[in-house]
Amino acid sequence: MPSRTTPSDPDALPTRSAGRTEPLSLLRMARTTGSERFQHELLRRLLDEFRADHGAINTWHPRSFVSSVGIGYDLAAMSEQWNRINGAELDFITFAMRAQPEQAAFANDDDPRWKKTPPAWREFLSSHGIVHQMGVAIPFEGSETFVHLYLNRGPGSPPHTERDARALTALTPQIRESLLVNRLYAHARQGLDEESRPLALTDAQGWVLFANRAFCAAWPALATLSGATSPRLPQAWLSGQRAALRQLDAAGWSIEVGPDENGLRVALQRRPARDGIAALTARQAEIARLYCMGHSSKDVGLRLGLSPATVRVHLRNAYTRAGVSSRAALRAWLGI
Repeated sequence: MPSRTTPSDPDALPTRSAGRTEPLSLLRMARTTGSERFQHELLRRLLDEFRADHGAINTWHPRSFVSSVGIGYDLAAMSEQWNRINGAELDFITFAMRAQPEQAAFANDDDPRWKKTPPAWREFLSSHGIVHQMGVAIPFEGSETFVHLYLNRGPGSPPHTERDARALTALTPQIRESLLVNRLYAHARQGLDEESRPLALTDAQGWVLFANRAFCAAWPALATLSGATSPRLPQAWLSGQRAALRQLDAAGWSIEVGPDENGLRVALQRRPARDGIAALTARQAEIARLYCMGHSSKDVGLRLGLSPATVRVHLRNAYTRAGVSSRAALRAWLGI
């Protein structure tokens, strides 16, 4: 197995692609992905990195089992069999992991500990294609909850080595931080979904980290209004620039921005949209309506007996009154 180096970027996990190492942004994925999906993607990439055939991420609490994500296993059948043979008393690799948290432990099929285990445990491992085991226990700071991460190899695969264990140990602080961040944002999102108005958590640059269902439903209209092509709110909205607030108000929105532990908390409120046409002069309204229907300035001028330059002047004034800067935003403001 090629040697690995611990990445200097704490937000990156080395992953193998076409024979070279590339960074994987774990923390961004942790912030923007639901817990189960995040753990599944994290596990998939770790399996690829360590050339493991299958594995699992089990989240435990001293008084209860919390969740399990696996790749290459029938988790329901595995859990039923594990309980039936009292796996908690036989699973020596997990004992080793728990004895030294955040230090990877491994055992291959020639490990003397395997030969000393009861036949029921060896049959359990064999039935699920586990020949070489490696894992690490990761405690959650400030909580009794902890994670067991397993990366296993099956028949025909090479045994784990000390180098594998050292590489996994080196990555564990980054894995732990990403799991904690994902857990934190999952809790934050639950709070957002209790609100019926559009709510989002953003970073300082306006990138949407989490949004509730109402915000997701409103996003197409908000993106059209702001001209956004990615899930990022304009700085002008977040900083309360007067022109931006007029633009939102004209489109029937109000915005509240406040600090959040992890960035900004943005709340939007929709009110019945005012009649945008009524805010324009008769000529501005006539020209704006035709323009928003897809006609060019020249076409509008020919229809109304005006020069293209005069049409552009009226359009510029309509844009100013609406507080918008694109045809799509003007169309939304007019309600066309």
